[in-house]
Amino acid sequence: MKVTERMLVDMCRRINNEQLKHWDSGLKVERCAEDYVVLRLFRKPQQGRPGSLGLFRGSPREVKAFIEGFVNAAKFANAGAAVEAAT
Repeated sequence: MKVTERMLVDMCRRINNEQLKHWDSGLKVERCAEDYVVLRLFRKPQQGRPGSLGLFRGSPREVKAFIEGFVNAAKFANAGAAVEAAT
């Protein structure tokens, strides 16, 4: 199955509204020439801190795999934060 820009944008939108909902940042995909760039956008940038941070650059398939891996890591981080908050 071909990975399209629309698929990548929809993945980021879904992730931002679910797994990263309570984070101080979200993901965004931008096309840059023939590659795509995954950015971490800070929701409330602070002074002296950039508004975004480039995380990964690659082909559509590579970017999709990176985003899926990021989501899995976010699930573990969220689960750890939930356990920590409960204790």
